[in-house]
Amino acid sequence: MDLDIAGLEAVLSPYIVLLGGTGVHYVSAALSGRLGVDEGEVRRGLDRIPAFVSPGAEIPSSVALATKGGGEDVFACTAITLGDCRVIALISEKNPARPFVEYADRDTFVRMFTRAPVGGLVVDRGVVVYVNEFLCALLEKERGQVLGTSVISLVSKEGRQDFIRACQIWHDQGNGEVETFDLMLTSCRGSRLLFTARGGCIERASRRLIWITLDDVTENHRIRRALKEEQLKFAELFGELPAGIIYISPRGRIMECNDYVAALVGRPREQIRGTPFTDHVSPDQAGVLRDDFRELFTDGREIAKRESTITTMDGRPVTIEYNARVIYRKGHPSKALMMFSDVTDKKVLELELLEKNAEMERTLWDMAEVKDALEARAGELNKATEDLKQLNEKLNLLSITDGLTEVYNHRHFQDRLTEEVERLNRLKGGGVLSLLLMDIDDFKLFNDTYGHQCGDMVLKHIASLLKSSIRSIDILARYGGEEFAVILPNAGTEQAVIVGERIRQTIRSTPFTYGEAVGAKVTVSIGVGTIVSGNTDKADLVRKADSAMYAAKARWKDRVEVWEED
Repeated sequence: MDLDIAGLEAVLSPYIVLLGGTGVHYVSAALSGRLGVDEGEVRRGLDRIPAFVSPGAEIPSSVALATKGGGEDVFACTAITLGDCRVIALISEKNPARPFVEYADRDTFVRMFTRAPVGGLVVDRGVVVYVNEFLCALLEKERGQVLGTSVISLVSKEGRQDFIRACQIWHDQGNGEVETFDLMLTSCRGSRLLFTARGGCIERASRRLIWITLDDVTENHRIRRALKEEQLKFAELFGELPAGIIYISPRGRIMECNDYVAALVGRPREQIRGTPFTDHVSPDQAGVLRDDFRELFTDGREIAKRESTITTMDGRPVTIEYNARVIYRKGHPSKALMMFSDVTDKKVLELELLEKNAEMERTLWDMAEVKDALEARAGELNKATEDLKQLNEKLNLLSITDGLTEVYNHRHFQDRLTEEVERLNRLKGGGVLSLLLMDIDDFKLFNDTYGHQCGDMVLKHIASLLKSSIRSIDILARYGGEEFAVILPNAGTEQAVIVGERIRQTIRSTPFTYGEAVGAKVTVSIGVGTIVSGNTDKADLVRKADSAMYAAKARWKDRVEVWEED
C-alpha cells in the first residue's frame, strides 16, 4: 500500500513513525529535528522499545525519547494499521496547543455552527486545538481532556481509515468541502457514538487547519433499528393470515397471538397473553405438545404439519394442524412462532373418506379373481406382442438385405444415399460425401468356367472382404449382379481412393476355393465419385462413380479410377 507521508503528517501529527515486519523503517524529519539528533539515532532509540520491533505487539500509550542535550521528550502514542504497515502518531506532551482564538475569526465560527446543535472540532496537524462544549458533553470529557490530544484517538478503530482519507481530502483541497460521511467516535466510557461528519480546511498564519462539524445521529440510528424490528414483528405476525399465529417463550408461555386465535378460543387476546400454551389444549395432549416444543427450542428443528386439539371457552374441541419454528435473536433462541389452521371440517371429511375406502376395499376383494384373470391374459398378449415385434424386425431386415450376400440391397442403398445427401445439405461450414462403385472383372467368364453356384460363393466371399475393409459408419450394399457400392460419409476423394485401393488389393490377394475352383483369384474395377456442399445431387454422385468404374474397366481392369471432368 502506497502511503502519503506528507498527508499523514498533516492529518495525524508531524511526528510520524512507520513500523514494518522488521521494525522501524521510517522516522519523520520533524521528529529527529525536534529531538536534535539524526534519524539513525532516533531509530536506534525506538528499536530499544520491544513493542516497536515485535510484530503485533501492543503499542504503549506513551514513550520517552532522548534529546540532544541528554534530556527526554515524552510523546503520547496512537497506532493505526494501514495495509501491511503500522503508523505511529506521536504527540509531544511538552507542546501545548496554540489557542485557536489567536488565528480564528468570527466567520469560522459561523461556518462551524450553522446547523447547531452540532459538535465542532478544529485540528492542527493531527492535534485537537478546539472542541465545543456540545461534543465534550457527548464524549463525556472535559475540554482540557480533549484539547491537545490526537484527533485519531477519538475515532473508533473501524472508522479510522475512512476518517484519515477524508482529512487528507480536506487538507489537499484547501477551502473546499467534501460530502458528508458517517463517523463513529468513542466516549470516555467506551460507548460508540454515531455522527454525520462534514469538514473542510482553512488557512491561518500560514498553517492549514482542518475543521469538522459532527451531527449526532446515535438516537436516530437506534430508533430506525427498533422500527425495523417492529416492522419485522408485524410481518411475522400477520404474514399468513387468515391463520392462527402464536409467539411462545422458551418457558412455554404465550407472548402474543393474533385475533384469529382469540376468536377461535373465545377469549380476548389480553387474557391469552402470559398463559401456558398447554392450557388451551386437551389434557391428554398437553404432555406431548410440551415435549415437542422443548425439543424445538433445544435442537432448533422445525415442527411441520402436526395435529392437536384446542379446547374453546365453551368446551368445544377444535382440531388444528400446526407448524412451528424457532426465532433467533443475536444467535440465541428468543421465542417460537406457531402457525395453525382449523382442520375440524377436514377431519370429518377424512372419516367419511375412510368409510368410503373400506367399502371400496371390499369391492376390490370381490374383483381380485377378475383382476388375476385379466393379468394372466395380459401376459399372454404381451408375449404375443413381443413375438410379433421380433418377427416384424426380422421381416424389415429381410426387406433391406440382399439374400445372397447378406449386405444391404439396392433399394435400401438408394434410401441411405438419399439420407446422406440430405445430411450433407444440412451441414453448416461445408461437408463432403464419396461413393465407390465396383464391378467384378470377367465375372461372366468365371461363371461359365466354374458354374453359377461357384459364382454365388464368390459374391459372398467378396461381400465378406468388403465388410472387413471399411469403417463402421460406411454403408455397403449390393448394387446389382456382380456390382457392389460403398457410401463413404465425411470422406473426400483422396480418402476414398485409399479405401478403394485397400479393397482392390485385399480382393486381389485373397484366393478363393470352392469345388473345382481351387486357389482361384478375382479382381475388381472400382470407380470413385465425390460431391461437396453446394453440389449435392444424388444422381450426379452415382453418375460420377459409375463413369469412373467403367473407365477403370476400359483401362485394363483391376484398378481404381477417379471421376474426372471431360
